[in-house]
Amino acid sequence: MTLSRRLACAACCALLSVTLLVAAPCPQAQAIDFYELQIYTVETAPLGHFMLELHSNSVTDAYNHQTQLPLYQLHNTLELTYGLLSWLEVGQYLCTARLNAGTYEYAGGRTKVHFSLPQTEPWPIQFGVNIELQYMRREAVTDPFNIEVMPIIQGELKGFLLVANLSFEKQFSGPGTHAGVGFGPAGEITYRLHDRFAWLEPALEYYGDLGPLQAPAGLNQQQQFIVPSVNLYLTPPLELNLGVGVGVTHAYSGDFVKTTVGWIF
Repeated sequence: MTLSRRLACAACCALLSVTLLVAAPCPQAQAIDFYELQIYTVETAPLGHFMLELHSNSVTDAYNHQTQLPLYQLHNTLELTYGLLSWLEVGQYLCTARLNAGTYEYAGGRTKVHFSLPQTEPWPIQFGVNIELQYMRREAVTDPFNIEVMPIIQGELKGFLLVANLSFEKQFSGPGTHAGVGFGPAGEITYRLHDRFAWLEPALEYYGDLGPLQAPAGLNQQQQFIVPSVNLYLTPPLELNLGVGVGVTHAYSGDFVKTTVGWIF
């Protein structure tokens, strides 16, 4: 496939997904995804290789009794990704959780398509898109069926890697069905060390949910999380991400712990 056809195919996929999103006003914010707290970079899984990741996230503390965080719940998600092309990967998620009832159970599934826009020149900024279709159990999430389209913007500056994930999400079932298109920005600043410490990358992550595009939620009702974290590359196929998140708005004030373990086969 020629470069022009690749670009056309990528653009058509993104356009087709965006046309599925029909906005309508609503003043409520949606929910941060505790089944997968991850910043997507432009890079995809190596061609012809599988990557297996385990995402484990739990809320450990709440600062006020009105917080809407899922306190003491544990969310574990197994993600299997395959590098279909050098710039395209497909993946499948298996979500599990220990919910308020105290039992550990199956929570649902997701399917993703993640691609980068091929470049013929070394641009200072790279672009990609991640598209996910979610089909979860109603016992696990309030809005079990939705689609998410996430443009990815990535660049480097003097040893820093800067990544922005701009998530647009449309619910098709549950109380958020008529809420319109939700906007959830996320991002990461990573500093790449060198020499003996090349295996260690300190990072600062951010996750937010501003509510519907046409009627964003008030600041105190939004979700805003700051997550100091670290990326570890202990052996060539093994990657670790560890972080502690802090909620900084009234409706979502509390702490959570996130971990991701990845292995490339």
